[in-house]
Amino acid sequence: MTTAHRPTWKAAVGRAQEGGWTAGGSVSTSISALDVAAHTKLKTRSGQQLIDKKKALKESLLALEKAEASSSKHKIGKRPIVEAIEAEGRQKLLKQTTEVDEVALKKKYDDEDRGGDDSDGWSDVDRDASDKDSDLDASDSDSDDDDSDDDDDDEAALQAELAKIRAEREAVKAKAEAEAAAEEEEQMGEAAMIGNPLLASGEASAKMKRKWNEDVVFRNQAKGEPKPKKRFINDTVRNDFHKRFLNKFIR
Repeated sequence: MTTAHRPTWKAAVGRAQEGGWTAGGSVSTSISALDVAAHTKLKTRSGQQLIDKKKALKESLLALEKAEASSSKHKIGKRPIVEAIEAEGRQKLLKQTTEVDEVALKKKYDDEDRGGDDSDGWSDVDRDASDKDSDLDASDSDSDDDDSDDDDDDEAALQAELAKIRAEREAVKAKAEAEAAAEEEEQMGEAAMIGNPLLASGEASAKMKRKWNEDVVFRNQAKGEPKPKKRFINDTVRNDFHKRFLNKFIR
């Protein structure tokens, strides 16, 4: 049995109102198997599905401690200081400083028998050092002069190259400006030729199109006729429209 003829709210009531749609019927007490409540018990996890939060937290903390311990092994820390080794090193340094004999060094480099100027016997050493310094200064000054000459030559070459590049750019710019000025002058001349009606009359007359009714024969034909005046007559038989209609279609 179809429910197309029933209103929508009747169909939406459901099986609980069966038997009460028609007049005098009673509501049905039968329940369909599809309407019976199912899954009346709540399912819970059991066995391996259960998760112990405390145990999981403890395992994660142990894993972190293990990772920290393994990473600290690979780090290079400070070397431990051994007091015995440090004391032995200090004693060696003290012995080396005491063994240096300044008198023996002076006797080794003593030049008093050669008539030196200095009384302490270090004249040759100082003279050699001064000679070396003077030679180094002379060589440094020569090298500086050569470097400055080379720098001056390079700078002069760069300046010449820059001047050449500037001249080329100015020539290109002047050429472009001349071309632009010539083009602008040509455009102005063309505009003047087109704007002058005397110069442009020949071309315009050849290209101009005229309508067929622009001839003198078709113009001013109704110039002398009087203009009809508009008037209003409240009579369908005597008004101007009725007269024109009769003249056009009856006569």
